[in-house]
Amino acid sequence: MKISNSNKNKDPLPVLLAGTFEAKASTSQLRDSVNRILETLSGQLSEQAITLNVDICDSLRYALNASLFERAVRCLCEQSIHGMPCGGELIITAVEQADGIDLEIADSRNDYIESPRLLDGQSDQTFTELIPVHYFVAVHGGTVRVQNCPEGGVAFTIHLPFSQALRSAA
Repeated sequence: MKISNSNKNKDPLPVLLAGTFEAKASTSQLRDSVNRILETLSGQLSEQAITLNVDICDSLRYALNASLFERAVRCLCEQSIHGMPCGGELIITAVEQADGIDLEIADSRNDYIESPRLLDGQSDQTFTELIPVHYFVAVHGGTVRVQNCPEGGVAFTIHLPFSQALRSAA
């Protein structure tokens, strides 16, 4: 797909993914969604000697598009797995904050990401690989950040804000 020069300064994500997913949101149990993704990656995790640590409360729920969520989380897990070809640890946590939910996917890779600005389009290749994450976050009004961890490894954190509807229902 080619984007014309007139669209150069516009956000390409809706153009690239328009019509790809239904915009329906349903309340999902985050742990179940994450477990579905990890089941599909279990062979690769085992083959690469990557241990898994998931810390998501069973009762943690969020109104989201489940297929977009699973695609975004899978994308971040694959980034972490790719960064640990000789083993390591993949840690997935989710916590409820006052204004939303933070989902973190962290790994114990030995190297660092040269520029934690991977998510702002500075690196075209990585930006393209992370389009599902950008799209999911944009659709749900959230944010995503990546940072190198002081003890080694990289952490991707998605913040999903609570909507006014969810606050009033709680």
